[in-house]
Amino acid sequence: MYAAKKAVISKEKEAERKKQHTKDHQMVKGRFTFKEVPGGVLCFSYFKHKGDEVLRYELKDGDIYTLPYMVAKHLAKDVFTEVFQNQVDKDGKPIQVATSKIHRTGFERLDFDEDIFVKPDAITIEYEEVI
Repeated sequence: MYAAKKAVISKEKEAERKKQHTKDHQMVKGRFTFKEVPGGVLCFSYFKHKGDEVLRYELKDGDIYTLPYMVAKHLAKDVFTEVFQNQVDKDGKPIQVATSKIHRTGFERLDFDEDIFVKPDAITIEYEEVI
């Protein structure tokens, strides 16, 4: 029998994990969008950190929710389908390559914070005042 090795974590890493855990459980307000099924309802379960309770969510497209940061970020960035394309590798063998992502869901934050997990497509306009 082999004894499982216990991982040794430095104090800096432990402090970093606690900070991330606190940030992930901070509540944020925003609008959920179900891009794959407009007007539909998405039901899913989610947990991120060891020891977290598995929570079940039921979100309707277009409604405003207050969710933990980790769930909001997951909905905004991590729920997607990859689009594959057939290509030929350097040896002439056919392969499939992921070429793009189609996001199935979105979460647009309504409370303002410096930490935006999805950068908006912003245009900066500079103008000169004429007197």
